[in-house]
Amino acid sequence: MVKNVKKTDEKKIAAEVKSTAAAKKAAAKKPAAKTAAKTASSAKKTPAKKAPAKKAVTVETVCKKLEKKISSQKAAAIKGKIAADIEVWGFEDGSNGKMYIEVNNGAVTVMPYTYDEKDFRVSLSYALASAFVEGKLSLGDLINEKDFYAEGNIAAAVKLAAIF
Repeated sequence: MVKNVKKTDEKKIAAEVKSTAAAKKAAAKKPAAKTAAKTASSAKKTPAKKAPAKKAVTVETVCKKLEKKISSQKAAAIKGKIAADIEVWGFEDGSNGKMYIEVNNGAVTVMPYTYDEKDFRVSLSYALASAFVEGKLSLGDLINEKDFYAEGNIAAAVKLAAIF
């Protein structure tokens, strides 16, 4: 009987050792679980970095880019006044916009308005206007595109084209 008692005690001790080892394992996992939980909760508090929102392209931004593309030295050589009314259609948001370019005795103005006293009028798609102001399309290529329309004083148009 004594042997049975010892075996029973040994079984109890073995069971206690196993349960202690299991408890230690569980305790070891808890901090990792807590850390993971903290990381997950802090991720909720700190939003993930998003790509910067793309700014909507407007007539004003096209005007600014177009103004930078104009050579002030070449514009200074123009005497008198030349004005072009430009309509750009098909912006990314589906809208259309109007602007004008005026060279008055060498001073260049590019504004997002309609110009009533124009020498000529131009109408083009936003895709072409964007490609031109970004330098991906030359003026000659732009004029040869099917989505480019011009009417009015061609001599004035040629003089104005020289400033690009």
